[in-house]
Amino acid sequence: MHFLPLRAGLAACGLLASALRAAPPPELPVETFFKKSNLAQLTFSPDGKRLACLVPYERRLNLAVIDLEKKTKKLLTNFRDNDVSSLLWANDDRLIFTKTTDGQPGATVYAINRDGQDGVLLVGGAGEAGTERQANPQFRGLLARLPKDPKHFLVLGNLTDAQGPDVCLMNLKTGKLTLEVANPGWVRRWVLDRQRVVRAGIAVQGLTTTVLLRDPAKGTFTPVHTRQADEPGWTPLAFDGDDRTLFVSSNLGRDTTAVYRYDTVTRTMGEIVHGDPIYDVESVVLDEVKNKVVGLRINADLPRQHWLDPETAQLQQRIDASLRGTVNRLLHAAPDGSRRLIFASSDRDPGVYYLFDAATRKIEEIAVLKPGIDPDQMAPMKPITFQARDGLTIHGYLTLPVGREPKKLPLILHPHGGPYGVRDSWGFNAEVQFYANRGYAVLQVNFRGSGGYGDMFERAGWKKWGLEMQHDLSDAVQWAVTEGFADPARVVIAGASYGGYATMAGLVFTPELYCAGINYLGRVDIAGKIRDQETKESRHWFQTRLGDPDRPADRQRLRDTSPVYFADRIVAPVLMAYGKNDTQVRIDQGYDMEAALKKAGKTYEMIIEEKEGHGFRKEELSIAFFTRVDAFLKKYVPPPGGRVEIGPAKVVETPASSPR
Repeated sequence: MHFLPLRAGLAACGLLASALRAAPPPELPVETFFKKSNLAQLTFSPDGKRLACLVPYERRLNLAVIDLEKKTKKLLTNFRDNDVSSLLWANDDRLIFTKTTDGQPGATVYAINRDGQDGVLLVGGAGEAGTERQANPQFRGLLARLPKDPKHFLVLGNLTDAQGPDVCLMNLKTGKLTLEVANPGWVRRWVLDRQRVVRAGIAVQGLTTTVLLRDPAKGTFTPVHTRQADEPGWTPLAFDGDDRTLFVSSNLGRDTTAVYRYDTVTRTMGEIVHGDPIYDVESVVLDEVKNKVVGLRINADLPRQHWLDPETAQLQQRIDASLRGTVNRLLHAAPDGSRRLIFASSDRDPGVYYLFDAATRKIEEIAVLKPGIDPDQMAPMKPITFQARDGLTIHGYLTLPVGREPKKLPLILHPHGGPYGVRDSWGFNAEVQFYANRGYAVLQVNFRGSGGYGDMFERAGWKKWGLEMQHDLSDAVQWAVTEGFADPARVVIAGASYGGYATMAGLVFTPELYCAGINYLGRVDIAGKIRDQETKESRHWFQTRLGDPDRPADRQRLRDTSPVYFADRIVAPVLMAYGKNDTQVRIDQGYDMEAALKKAGKTYEMIIEEKEGHGFRKEELSIAFFTRVDAFLKKYVPPPGGRVEIGPAKVVETPASSPR
């Protein structure tokens, strides 16, 4: 059996010792971190004889099929404009795949034979809107392969003009949609059983969410659970193999979300399957061969797996004994269980795909995602906690550069996007490793409002933009300086989306903390996002999480915590980047911030990409952006013991008081 070398441990002493023992690695080219992976989304064909995947071609991800018997790989597409973003086997001979369009919403959907023949446009995306290539404007999304119907695929569509998607059949040759299950009204998400039969729906009408069970024989719907917005409740995850037991996630009577079994016949909730007092548990592992739920995955400080099936647990132990030092995910298997895909990765390793042979118990390497990355040159990612100024425990991750004494290092504070329901997790992060390779310590903070730590922790961030959420980031800097590994004169704040907002808020409200900032896609005027919402539930969501611009107190707070109005307070230089096609953070946010900085005579650099949206997906544009980041940091972050002249620093208090 194949063995991998043991990786460095995660304990603090091991992390510091390894950093001291090794010499600093060479400065790797930006391309090493941000070029496309050699392979992505590897998945078995229904008969288990082939693997479909995405591979780079002309700097774009394209569709390919690997024949496991002939040991051959065939490229099925050769797009040069945008990436193929996802793939699904429709049957043994035909695949469905989607392609992005310059960062615009609405993917283009195609079908093609495994030999590359008979390709057809099923759904026209943003690039085809208003042209003769526009197809199936009623399409809303892909659902599932139909094992007993190779001519069709189950999709979401709008054929009845209901307030939500219907379940439809799509012809794999013509793209024609036919109604399978009509939406009874307001259903936003459908749940299928193991036979791909529609069995449940989650309806959202105004501020009321209702779980509906469907009787397949009668086609009738029965409400079984109702809750109001933001109240505790439960939601379906997946059916077990008996097509009677429904695994659900629930926070009824508890703060963190746990997984339970729900009996759809007696309509009763069973005992808890698994829960955790700190972390939400809301992900099940389905095994198609066993046709049942075999375990749960928990996004804790380090990834955890809770197995319900002893045989799967034993297989996991066998794999872990051979592939040491990585988190090894059991993925798709051939229908007879003879072969199974495994994905092994870690905080220092982008990942390797393996094929496990059940008969020989051999593990065969299929592809290394990024051969240019040597895990031994990457930096370990250590889970940390610290106390915020009000006593709340904050979780996060610290990455220290390899081969450098962990004292008074330059620090990148790297707030995540979202912010609500999102969090940073342990694992390989190209941006983090890029910074560490340049000699920076990197601190990722799951500030209040982040997801995954229960309802109370997320609610603690409501209406706290620029206030307590920002205080958590400031306290993280203070913690890093007090611990001794961060140089207070060389702290950079850099983030994307909400992290871009936090960057600008940090530069405005705590200018004494940062010597530079990188705002990637950040909103700078909060109120505009709330006014953009059209539905009652979306308005409620934004008004409860951010505030209501029609209320004087909220309106004042929103303005007082919007960085665009306080550009004169910024001391440090800032690099900003936005996509022209971004529908989440519209380009005028970037233009307005640029105008404010220019008017105030501040030092800034601006990047606008014409054919990108919320994140630069094209390989050459991603590399170009981080090349600018690299040059920006080298220009404005002082060397050890030095200081870049960036003007007088002063403490500026946030003008708004935190609402109770």
